[in-house]
Amino acid sequence: MGEKFSLKEKKILAVEGNDEKNFFGAFFKYLNLEKIQIVDIGGKEKFKSDFPLIYSMENFKNITHIGFIRDAEKNPAQSAFDSISKILKDHKLPVPKSINTIIKNDNISVGIFIMPDNQNEGMLETLCLQSIENNPVKSCIDHFHICFESILSENEKSVFNIQKSKVQAYLATRAPIVKSLGEAAQKKYWDFNHTCFDQIKQFLTDLFCE
Repeated sequence: MGEKFSLKEKKILAVEGNDEKNFFGAFFKYLNLEKIQIVDIGGKEKFKSDFPLIYSMENFKNITHIGFIRDAEKNPAQSAFDSISKILKDHKLPVPKSINTIIKNDNISVGIFIMPDNQNEGMLETLCLQSIENNPVKSCIDHFHICFESILSENEKSVFNIQKSKVQAYLATRAPIVKSLGEAAQKKYWDFNHTCFDQIKQFLTDLFCE
């Protein structure tokens, strides 16, 4: 979140980074959802430090809807949910009773979604890869990874992110090639009609369509 950041809309979605911002920008167009400001927090560790900056802005009092999307990564989804919930409690904002639910009061609607599916470990990349499961190129990507993973050192394996790597491999098969998951969404390289996106579609629609 840059120094020149300002609140321009009454509905905001806070996401981890610029890649997620680009992805959800394309996703909102697909859903025909408008006038939603996507806030690039700058990393999952910055929700705690940067949300107070958003909350302290004069225009925050005009916010009517706010959503949070975070990756579970290697932890249970509940862990990420609890982290966001504490931030909301600290600022005396409504806290959803559980993941993937919306809480509404007279002033504001709040929802929290943990990637990829509010249950399992993983991230936005996990969800996007599910959308290409039936694409013939998926088997090529899997064979490629089986090949090079076998020669990685143990130190390399400990820091290697297989899902991010598979996303990059998939992007290398597209024409024109793009550098990131978010740019791929803008180019319509992910199949938003796939059922794997149903849950996040419903969440965003429930939160912002009113």
